[in-house]
Amino acid sequence: MKHLPPTLREDNRYIRYKIHSETAHEFPEVVDSIWDAVLGYLGEKQASKANPWIIKNLFDEQKQQGAIRINRETETDVRAALIFIDEIVGEEAFVTVEQVAGTVKSLEGLEE
Repeated sequence: MKHLPPTLREDNRYIRYKIHSETAHEFPEVVDSIWDAVLGYLGEKQASKANPWIIKNLFDEQKQQGAIRINRETETDVRAALIFIDEIVGEEAFVTVEQVAGTVKSLEGLEE
């Protein structure tokens, strides 16, 4: 099976986010809250267009930050959806977007 040439592939962006909360949260809890926010704000059709992928090996439990891969065209919509996160597993929390980059390698502060 041949791969798509680069000209036909969708452009991705990577969002580095940080969770601000009094307690540390685990990766599955963060994934659920991000998906709830994206689906609640964008709806299923736009969420499928955004194609968010929360990258597990880039999540740091001590720093409470990680990365999400999204479609370039929906960057502002996904950023807006992250603003609406106000709790994670019943505890008050909010998410800030620290950086947006075109490649994972160019994200600052994340080690693979």
